Amino acid sequence: MADVDLRPMSLGEVLDRTFSLYRSNFWLFVGIMSMPLVVLFAFQVGAVSLGVGAAFGIGGRNIGPGATAGIVTGIIVGVVVFLVAYLGAYGAAQAATVFAVSDLYLGRSATVRGSFGKVRGRILRVLGVLILTGLIVLVGCLALFVPGMILLARTGVSVPVSMLEDESPSAAISRSMELTKGFGWSMFVIFFLVWILQMMAAALVQYPLMFLTLATAKNHIAPFLLLIVQYLSSFISSALIGPIGTIALSLMYYNLRVRKEAFDLQHLMSSLGPSSGPVTEPPSAPSTA
Repeated sequence: MADVDLRPMSLGEVLDRTFSLYRSNFWLFVGIMSMPLVVLFAFQVGAVSLGVGAAFGIGGRNIGPGATAGIVTGIIVGVVVFLVAYLGAYGAAQAATVFAVSDLYLGRSATVRGSFGKVRGRILRVLGVLILTGLIVLVGCLALFVPGMILLARTGVSVPVSMLEDESPSAAISRSMELTKGFGWSMFVIFFLVWILQMMAAALVQYPLMFLTLATAKNHIAPFLLLIVQYLSSFISSALIGPIGTIALSLMYYNLRVRKEAFDLQHLMSSLGPSSGPVTEPPSAPSTA
C-alpha cells in the first residue's frame, strides 16, 4: 500500500503520471502494443512479397479475366482474414494495457504475459466495445462533426470499464457516459494530445521515408527494401506512441472513480481484508468512584 497513490488528480497530474508510468515501464507497454503491429507488419510484408499490385496489371503484365477474378477474390479473402486478426490483436493489446495500468496503479507488478493472460475470454467483449463506440462516434461525426468529438470524449473510458468492471459493451458505454459527465473537455484534451504525438511521430519517422519511397519508385513500383523500411518505421512509431493514449484513459478512469465514488476509500477498505475485523472504539477506563 505504500506505493499506492490514490487521490483526485487534475488533468495535468493525469498526463504527468501517464508519461511517468510510460517511462518507468517502457518495455512493458511497448511489448504489449507490439502484438497487433506485428500482425500488421507481417501482412504488409507478405502483400509486397506476393506482388499484390500484379492483380491490377501494374508493370505492364497482361493477366486474363479468369486469373484476375481469382486473384481479386484471394485478395478480398486475405484482407478480411487480416482485418479479423488485426482487430482481435488490437483489442487484446488495448485490454492488456488497461490491466497493466491497473496493476501498476494499485501497486502490483505487471508483465506482458500476465496482462495478456487476464484478457483471455474477453477479446470478443473488448471488440464489441471498440466497434460500438466507433459506430457511435461515426454517427456523431456525420452530424456536423462536433457531436462526434463530444461522443468520443464521453465514451473514452469504455474499454477500462468493460475490462475492470466486467461489463458488456453497451453497459460499459453507458457507464463511461456517466463517469465522464462534467469531464468531457479533459477527455477531449487527452485525445487531442495523443493525436498531436501521433502526427509528430509520423512527421519525424514515417513521412520522410514515404517521400523517399515515392521519389525512388520505378514504373510506379517502389523498391522492395524501401517499402519494408517504410513499414518498419510505421511499426516503430506506432509502438512508441500507441500505449500513451490507453495509459492516460486508464488513469483517467481511476481518477474519475476516486472523484465521484471515493474509490480510494473503497480500495483501502478492501485491502484491509476481512481478517482485520470491525473497527471498534477503545474500551473506556474503569470508574474509580
